[in-house]
Amino acid sequence: MKAAVFALVLICLGSSLSCAESRPVDSSSNDIQKFSRRYAESTIASDISKIVDSMVQKNFVNYLLNQREKKSEPTMADDSDNHIFNDLLKKQFMMWVQSKADAFK
Repeated sequence: MKAAVFALVLICLGSSLSCAESRPVDSSSNDIQKFSRRYAESTIASDISKIVDSMVQKNFVNYLLNQREKKSEPTMADDSDNHIFNDLLKKQFMMWVQSKADAFK
């Protein structure tokens, strides 16, 4: 995408330089040519800024999506803590069941 924008800028600059080299003799047509060249350059600059803005917006959305994915993934430290906690709960439950079983004998 960046290469396409760069190529577009080079093409536009090349065409504006070729237009600048051909100067008419008449001053009124010279003014019209300057005006049309400025209008074309501003149109190109506007289009390029829109393209760059859309690229920045897409990059920002991708950044936000990546951050959300990173937050949703569980970490290894959390898994080990949960594993230890689950083991303790299982042991306590087994001890409680055994104590109840011994009470009925």
